[in-house]
Amino acid sequence: MPGWFRQKERYFGQTKMKPIAKALSWSEIESSHRLMTLIVLVLGLFSFFWGERITAGDGLGWDGSQYADMVRKLEAIIGTRQLGSYYAQRILPSAIVHGMLSLAGAAYSNLDIIRAFEIYNLTLLVVACGVWKRIANVVSLSLAGRWVGFSGVFLNYECSKQAFFYPVLTDVTALFTAMMLLMSYLERRSIGVFVTTVVGAFAWPVVSVCGALLLIFLQSGFPQEVVLPAWMRAKRLNVLARIVKFGGGAVLALSILGYLALIQNAASTEHECKIPKILAAVMVPSVVPCTLERLLTGLPSLTALVFALALLIGSRAFFPAIILNLRKAPLHLIVMAIAAIVVPSVVVKAISNPFISNPSNVQYLIEFILLPPSGKVLLPFVTLSAFWGPLVLLLCLFWKECCVEARRLGPGVVAVLGASIPLGIACEPRFITVAWPFFVLVLVLALERSKATTALKCALAVLTIVFGQFWLQINIMQWLPPDYGGILTFPKQLYFMHYGLWMSWMSYLLQLPVVVLSAIWLRRTLSKFNAAHEESPRT
Repeated sequence: MPGWFRQKERYFGQTKMKPIAKALSWSEIESSHRLMTLIVLVLGLFSFFWGERITAGDGLGWDGSQYADMVRKLEAIIGTRQLGSYYAQRILPSAIVHGMLSLAGAAYSNLDIIRAFEIYNLTLLVVACGVWKRIANVVSLSLAGRWVGFSGVFLNYECSKQAFFYPVLTDVTALFTAMMLLMSYLERRSIGVFVTTVVGAFAWPVVSVCGALLLIFLQSGFPQEVVLPAWMRAKRLNVLARIVKFGGGAVLALSILGYLALIQNAASTEHECKIPKILAAVMVPSVVPCTLERLLTGLPSLTALVFALALLIGSRAFFPAIILNLRKAPLHLIVMAIAAIVVPSVVVKAISNPFISNPSNVQYLIEFILLPPSGKVLLPFVTLSAFWGPLVLLLCLFWKECCVEARRLGPGVVAVLGASIPLGIACEPRFITVAWPFFVLVLVLALERSKATTALKCALAVLTIVFGQFWLQINIMQWLPPDYGGILTFPKQLYFMHYGLWMSWMSYLLQLPVVVLSAIWLRRTLSKFNAAHEESPRT
């Protein structure tokens, strides 16, 4: 009898588990997307009930304190124009959370606002999983491609940790807006792009520009000679690649040697910048770095920027094709593109106070791009990888192929990527949030055309877990006041080590070899690309 009962129990258990296993299998497309949604939901719920949260600002964070005030006093703030244009352009998430709390009849305490933002962020991420499925269907991704794209968008530090550790922000709204823009563009839905742009512009200002570019080029495309220029098929490509690698290595070496010479001179003379020696700089950052030293620090990244944009353009035929597409753009799309920029701008001007100073502007952005923190060479690649995950490294390794796929998708995608690449070297990884799903998609399409090996998939899976950092314990110790003090020391540095502008020398020197070794691992596991790419563009 006991054996009979055990056999029946095993039989009924297997019978009950089969539908669940089938519904959540990663070996089929439909069930895989359900499993993706479940993964996002589980990570979010775990963070909601048991996850840690930022302690600065009584759990609201830094900018989060301003967003919380906007939730509490939304009508008064708008009515009396208490916002500068910077925060007026980011009012949408606070307005939504204000409505959520009002409908629920909840108080506007810090805890209520934090919980409401967590629910709001998780809802957007779960819905975004459905958006990713539609995007994957439009471009006919394979099962492996869908998983790679999912990991790039949802299993990075931003979505798996930051979104719930520091929930009172507009980042998740910006990422969701980007997903909606990409989906609407691929489905050629002008109304969807327009509405998403106008609404999303009140969470992330650059949405207006990206949405307008997508609208103008919504019905445009590139001829095949622009998509895949003749030089990319020529045998001299290998020689050109060697020249580029040698030139890049030379720029990197000369920049480092020039910087070392300058700081050595600073150590032996009365140098006005007072830059310490290397060993001292590991623990004590420079107080007033010199412009020349910062320029030398940023030179390798600027060189990579120029090279990346040149590959994105591809050939001299690119610009005549762009001009032709602009001439052929339908009038209604041009009008919608202009309105996508003008409407949010007019509303922001109406509700904001021009006499209130803003914490950031274009001048600061240009300085971040040209003058990064002194001495931290290739810092943009370190901070982007720490924030967005190993797909950043694959983008660097596959950039030429990614550019081909971007041109296949049309001038709209190329414009969004081209406008965002300079933001990527500003050492603030959040700046490319709106473009990140576009980067992920072109990479996945490039990988689809390659012979991706099992070793590459395994390496990518391991690195996704490592860089996702949902396992990271940031609050290992109590954060000491003041909130803006001690950010270059631990434990606060466990949070700020993901942001290049506030990454300490210790964090930089620890993360740089991890990023480099990860890139080497991925490079060694890559199989050779197909010699000839398909001539016809994907639909």
